[in-house]
Amino acid sequence: MFTAIFVLLVILACSWVAIKWMYPRPPKGYYVPKPGDSTELRTCNYCNNSLAEWRGIVDGEKFFCNAEHQADFLAGKQYKAPSQAL
Repeated sequence: MFTAIFVLLVILACSWVAIKWMYPRPPKGYYVPKPGDSTELRTCNYCNNSLAEWRGIVDGEKFFCNAEHQADFLAGKQYKAPSQAL
């Protein structure tokens, strides 16, 4: 019985270490806007999702969720929602 509990504890410890190594925490303050950043909600010009301005990319008057949406918009692609892509 001791062996089974010991093996279980070793497996749990190894799993915990593996998860911490594979998914490290982001730097402190990563999810918090820096002083001076705008926290107003903006709508992505590509997918129409709303998020705070400091989380996206401002390109002149246009706003994008991420660099991929910016590149797709500038390439003239049309957004397809995941439910429409099937």
